[in-house]
Amino acid sequence: MKTRYLLPLLLFCAGLTPLPCQALISVGHLSPPEAKELGITMKHRKNGDAGIKVWLEFKREGFMEKLTYCELRTNDSEGKHQISARLDSHPVRWKQEKDLVSYSFSAEADTLAHCAFFIVAYGSPRGDVGYLLHVNKFIELPPSGQDH
Repeated sequence: MKTRYLLPLLLFCAGLTPLPCQALISVGHLSPPEAKELGITMKHRKNGDAGIKVWLEFKREGFMEKLTYCELRTNDSEGKHQISARLDSHPVRWKQEKDLVSYSFSAEADTLAHCAFFIVAYGSPRGDVGYLLHVNKFIELPPSGQDH
């Protein structure tokens, strides 16, 4: 008779055990003036056969102190999500200031209009938030079919 109640009791207790899960975040878009307020700049330059290098540059202070990760996101020509790839922070320029953080990627000029950085900060002064920074809103893209 005791074993008859043991399994339901174990299942009930297992249901009370907290499991790790991802928290939902608020996601928005940052315009160049809003990014500047947060200390973020987007820069670009030609990168040989790799097309154009685009990077975010900022100091880890204020909102950006809580930056958790940065991704490259691409959409197709209809705006549907294609690819997300987590980016690592690396200096972009030779002898870059030590307190500057940079995230970068390279792409052909024709694809930059479909690219965005996605930055996420958990526990920031704004809460758990993510922001998309669309490349075409920050840099002037060359006309289609032309190099930068």
